[in-house]
Amino acid sequence: MYRMNRRVTYSEVGADYQAGMVRLIDYFQDVSCFHSDSLGIGPRSLMRNGRAWVLNSWQIVVDRYPSYGEAISVDTWPYEFKAMMGKRNFAIVDEAGRRIVTANSVWAYMDMEKGRPAQPEPELVEAYGLDPRADMDYEPRRIRTKGDFERLAPFKVARAYLDTNRHMNNSRYVEAAMEYLPDGFSIRQLRVEYRKSAVYGDVLVPEKLQEDGKVTIRLTDSAGEPYVITEFTGKETK
Repeated sequence: MYRMNRRVTYSEVGADYQAGMVRLIDYFQDVSCFHSDSLGIGPRSLMRNGRAWVLNSWQIVVDRYPSYGEAISVDTWPYEFKAMMGKRNFAIVDEAGRRIVTANSVWAYMDMEKGRPAQPEPELVEAYGLDPRADMDYEPRRIRTKGDFERLAPFKVARAYLDTNRHMNNSRYVEAAMEYLPDGFSIRQLRVEYRKSAVYGDVLVPEKLQEDGKVTIRLTDSAGEPYVITEFTGKETK
């Protein structure tokens, strides 16, 4: 397990003084990169060899959100490598040692020059090692999207959304999708399925389906093919 100790800063919280779902994803991306860096196999090192870990899916379960000024630990550990895929857990732990957020993620190891998955090198897998997977109720990687979705106004991918791969950053998709949640919707679980990467200038079309306690947002291209599917489970607090 790799641990990052930090305090929740003012710039990370919203009007409720809590670090919300997008910040949690940023924490998790940061700690996974720092973990890899500590082993000499971070994103810069991999990219020099034309390789990268590309996120395939999230499941994030929130007991409570961290608050401004709170000291937290952000933990991560891989628990499975199979073929071209890797699975990694995350957790946020408060000062009392309570786990307040737990997450699961699935990653594909990619040959970025050929644009297709590749088998991770044995020495890379050995460097990471494995820990037992977190105790949580694991949801399927695929998100069901049956229903009558409402098509909403499209938007373009801005430069500010891009990551070091020049793709839309993983957390920015979630940030964009959250704009279509009902006011006062409290997210207790997030699932995200990444289908394809959006780049600068791409037009994303939001599609929304709201059911009891659940809101599904698809961000698609003009033909209706999803870039990302997000599923928010929670409740309206108003």
